[in-house]
Amino acid sequence: MKFSYTYFFLATILFFSVSSSFAQVVITGTILDAHTKEPVTYASVYVKRTGVGNTSDSAGNFRIVVNSLKKDSLVVSYVGYALFIIAVRDSNNNLPINIQLQRGGLTNNVIIKAKFNKGLFLWRKIMSKKKQYNRYNLSNFGYEAYNKLEVDVKNFKVGRIKKNPLLKPFTFVLENIDSTSEKDPFLPAYLLESISDYGYQKNPKKFYENIRASNTKGFKNESISKLTGVMNQNINVYGNFVNVMDKDFIGPFNDNADDYYSFSVPDTQTFGEKKIYHFVFRPKRPGQNTFEGDAWVFAQTWQIQKVSLYLGKDANINFIDRISVFQEFIPVNDSIYFLNRDKFFADFRVLGKQSLTLIGRKSTSYRNIIINNDSINNFFKEQKIEEIVKTNDGLTNVTDSAWSGLRHDSLSVNEKAIYTTIDKLLQMPKFQKLERTLKFLGSGYKNIGNLEIGPWFNWISGNMWEGTRFRFDLGTNTGFNKHIYLHGYLAYGTTDKKLKGLAEAFWILKKSPRLRLHAAYSNDIDNGISQIGEVSQDNIFSLAIRKPNVNRKFIQTKEVRFEVFKEWGKAGFSTELFLAHHAFTPLQNLPFKSNFPTTEGAPLTSFEVALKLRWAYLETFIQGDYFRYSLGTKYPVVEIMATKGIKGITGSAYDYTKLSASIKDKVKISPYGSFSYKLYAGKVFGTLPFTFLENHPGNDIYYYNGNVYNLMNRFEYLSDQYAGINIEHNIGSGLFRFIPLTRKLKWRQFWNAKSLWGSLSDANATLNDAKNTFKTLNSTTYLEVGTGIDNIFKLLRLDFVWRLSQTPGTLAKTARFGIFGSFQFQF
Repeated sequence: MKFSYTYFFLATILFFSVSSSFAQVVITGTILDAHTKEPVTYASVYVKRTGVGNTSDSAGNFRIVVNSLKKDSLVVSYVGYALFIIAVRDSNNNLPINIQLQRGGLTNNVIIKAKFNKGLFLWRKIMSKKKQYNRYNLSNFGYEAYNKLEVDVKNFKVGRIKKNPLLKPFTFVLENIDSTSEKDPFLPAYLLESISDYGYQKNPKKFYENIRASNTKGFKNESISKLTGVMNQNINVYGNFVNVMDKDFIGPFNDNADDYYSFSVPDTQTFGEKKIYHFVFRPKRPGQNTFEGDAWVFAQTWQIQKVSLYLGKDANINFIDRISVFQEFIPVNDSIYFLNRDKFFADFRVLGKQSLTLIGRKSTSYRNIIINNDSINNFFKEQKIEEIVKTNDGLTNVTDSAWSGLRHDSLSVNEKAIYTTIDKLLQMPKFQKLERTLKFLGSGYKNIGNLEIGPWFNWISGNMWEGTRFRFDLGTNTGFNKHIYLHGYLAYGTTDKKLKGLAEAFWILKKSPRLRLHAAYSNDIDNGISQIGEVSQDNIFSLAIRKPNVNRKFIQTKEVRFEVFKEWGKAGFSTELFLAHHAFTPLQNLPFKSNFPTTEGAPLTSFEVALKLRWAYLETFIQGDYFRYSLGTKYPVVEIMATKGIKGITGSAYDYTKLSASIKDKVKISPYGSFSYKLYAGKVFGTLPFTFLENHPGNDIYYYNGNVYNLMNRFEYLSDQYAGINIEHNIGSGLFRFIPLTRKLKWRQFWNAKSLWGSLSDANATLNDAKNTFKTLNSTTYLEVGTGIDNIFKLLRLDFVWRLSQTPGTLAKTARFGIFGSFQFQF
């Protein structure tokens, strides 16, 4: 009997053990950041009712074993992310769960004040090694970089697209919709790739990049290919400021970051055999240009192993819902960790919450990293300027098979589908037609064969002298000639009943360094066309914004002009030689030709030779078919111009000399915004009519112009020697960040001032009847100051401008104060 009881007892234990093992449920999965798709390491994962749990590993994977799982929930938590809860059942046994955590949990954390702030202690340790670990403090470094930028579309209505007659022919692209990778379905739309060699030297500071290949489907523009490299896209987390969309944000490792951030250390783990701290940072105050995020930092050495930065919708940046930055570092020797991978993700949304969203995903990987190597110094000995970006010949013609060997990793299914779709779209006549229509509406220009018409917004306008003005432009395109551009227009006024026009030719002899010839003949009304500004008065939009009670002044200008522009090397130095013949005919509210009798030549007629020297060091451009558009430079731009008027040539009546110079710059003064300035001066030698003196630029419309005096009218002030300074400080959020409503609206603050000193010689004042027709400054100061609200509805800027000097008591109130509007697209 004793044996049978023992046998029964053992059998019972075995039965329940086996039964228990059969009832076990294994829950596995991977935890990722929903935006960057990077693994979330050491996240807490547990089953809600039983409390059984685990943490994710360094790859974001987790595994939990429970005895039974009738009906329960799986809870995932991690500092900085919203709590994630998902229902689990027995059916989840050994079925991997893909979990994507959304940022946004930092503000809900409970802050526990302690006598010893472990987060602040760790930040100070990191900062003590900042100089050592910042790669730009190395003597030099170099690497091969593979850059990839994917653009996806989200929040689109499939049904509407299929019913839209314009888009219906292109519905085949919807076959690429990805409905599994993320919470919301998205459509992979475009992909750019580049592979380049990059080098840096600290002293003297030099940068170099050679873009060996660029995959830009749909266009073959070399200047755009240069932007796909890493020269201007590197984010340095050890820097004081992190530049995002040309705006500087205070980094968590700024020298004064403890004034802007709160720090904590919620977790400590082991990575390999090393202890690693979870370092978390969040803004102390809302409305400042700061990040939230976290980093994993090695103990003792205080090196950053990886870091994530996040900007939410509350950041003062336009058209962007969120931005995520991820960087990972690997050891390159016993003491230095170097950047191995980085990602920059941004969600662009122009309209409301449910509007179309573009997702930009830029990822970069780095190989063949070398640091502090004599070969890099030897290479830079031959480089004479600070920065060079080169492109290989045929960089956009690399074959698909060659790209397979160049990429650091293979393309995903989505990425392969993008290239197939783009190739198909570009070959469709209906897509080409839609592309041409959108270009016409946006830019104003339309190609018809080898010719180009537009811009459409100049087709109709009006003024007091001409009445309704009709204008039609016609030009050539690259189908006619890739190096020669011909353009002209005819205009007709219904009141003066006269034709006016322009005919010109550009010949691009060389694109880099640039060599260009330009010849032109024009005979038109000076209707604000030639003034420097964002909006001329020769288009339909100016009709609604003209100042009332202003005596408009009109003058007819006939000009023959020839120019030679040459760029000397790559240092940004250029010269431009001008030969010009001018003949002016005042029409209304200006002294007539008969007021300026001459003994030789025709009144108000001149022939002049001019030379302009310009230096814009390291200025970058976007190259169009014929013209290029400056992206600016981080250095001041200097211009010097000398003009000589010669009497007796083609009816010229005057001998004179003009000298002028200017320097301008825009400087970031983070965290206090940006500061721009322009200093200029000039002198005219000779006794001359007003047409050849300095007519200080005024503004006859209520559209704000940063380059003119907005409370001064055109042809109001006359000088033969002058100097001035314009300054503007764009503060950013400024005081608006302290008011919840204006902080939510993302208004921005600025102030500016424009001052001018000038004088007119007695001889010129007498000749031009300055007392009755024009005003002179007589060595006194003209001063305008202004402030206002920028970024209203993300597009509108309102300027409130006061004229503080040169305001006689009889001057109209509208000339003492004005409110001006302008539009600008900015992030």
